Amino acid sequence: MKITILGSGTMVPSLERNSSGILIQNAGKISLVDCGYGTLHQLLRLKINYQDIDRIYITHNHPDHIYDLIPLLFACRYPLAPREKKLEIVAGPGFKKFFDRLLKTYNGWVTPKTYAVEIIEQDEETREYEGLTVTTKKVNHLPISRGYRIIDEQGKVAAFSGDTDTCDAMIELGKNADLMILECATPDELKIDGHLSPTPAAQLAQKSQCKKLCLTHFYPPCDLTEFRNIVARTYTGELFFAEDGMEFQL
Repeated sequence: MKITILGSGTMVPSLERNSSGILIQNAGKISLVDCGYGTLHQLLRLKINYQDIDRIYITHNHPDHIYDLIPLLFACRYPLAPREKKLEIVAGPGFKKFFDRLLKTYNGWVTPKTYAVEIIEQDEETREYEGLTVTTKKVNHLPISRGYRIIDEQGKVAAFSGDTDTCDAMIELGKNADLMILECATPDELKIDGHLSPTPAAQLAQKSQCKKLCLTHFYPPCDLTEFRNIVARTYTGELFFAEDGMEFQL
């Protein structure tokens, strides 16, 4: 399982960090975890055709996590190269209703015509997706927010928080994971409800005993040198700070 950070930023525009997006490549299949602003351009840089995306796992429906879903759907209608294969979107309960409203808002311009979109509402459960075992749990952000634990055929485990505050569910999703990608939005002194900062992120990761921790989703006040010093006091595993284009091979 190869994992690439497409966007390590937030809602705040940045030339260095696109909004939230992660690429998963496994057994010839291409998936995304979230699809924030800049995701499609990042795929182009990696020479990945947007038509080849098989599945999108959505953590929640804030714009910085789903914005590029709209241009993706629009591009798939391009008359000279219309998409034909099905696109699966996995998300928490309530996403289908949201998606249907989204299509209606654009008055048919992003509604699939030559292919099918299958919305799979996955609550707190485990399902199989073409060689990947995917467990979801509700995390502490929005009612629709779900964190993911994804296991490949070799037993390698990756966990993805999306946006979350401290919660037992994320500790369970990251338990002994080979890699946990965890948000860390602000410095401790500016912590926001529903988000993590360095100290609680480090505590959560240490409790999970994940082998590698990659922190992401950084707002502009973040000083990553300071963050590293804070996190390293508590978390004893291998520590990374996400950059757009960073790759992990599990």
